[in-house]
Amino acid sequence: MSDLIHELELLGAEVEWPATPAFAPRAAPAPAPARRRRPSRRLVLVIGLAVLALAAGALAATGVIHFGGATITRVDTLPPVDRAPRLALGIPITMPEARRILPFKLPPRLAHPDAVYSREDTINLLYLRDGRPRAVLTVFREGSGILDKLVSTSSKVRRVRVNGDPGLYIPDVHVVDFLYGGNPRLSQPTLLWVRNSLTYRLEARDALALASGE
Repeated sequence: MSDLIHELELLGAEVEWPATPAFAPRAAPAPAPARRRRPSRRLVLVIGLAVLALAAGALAATGVIHFGGATITRVDTLPPVDRAPRLALGIPITMPEARRILPFKLPPRLAHPDAVYSREDTINLLYLRDGRPRAVLTVFREGSGILDKLVSTSSKVRRVRVNGDPGLYIPDVHVVDFLYGGNPRLSQPTLLWVRNSLTYRLEARDALALASGE
């Protein structure tokens, strides 16, 4: 937790010593009770942030992550699914038609898809290499909740920035399920990011490189 404050102020006690006794025999006065300082507001804030950070880390490692229009669930073992399914991308449309459905903005390296499809108010853009799918970019509204992912608890899901926008990167093969139809399938590494109430999902082995740059 490098973003937390690492040095906490020590809490101490101030002790008032008894007065020096006179030479005449008499009982020494009892020492004044030690006064303890209350924890500073800064210390209380630091401890609270640490607790919240630990709780967030535990959720990310073992629980459910909601990000944009996607839900990511951690599982110990991925369920058996079709390893080579047919991509259900929707109806072929043109780029101008796609932009009338959703006002999306593409990173420069993804500006020219080889094919564009529409399905249930979702846009799918297909990118080819040597005639075979290299990447699929899906765009949908942030609150639509049409995408579920099952990710192994061992997968190092991490937060990233995509051209300044918040994102999540899943570096391993996992299970994806589009709730508008089709069966769950295996997915390549995937990059998710949110921009202007739209969720972007890029599935590709080199997703980070494809989405980088303005």
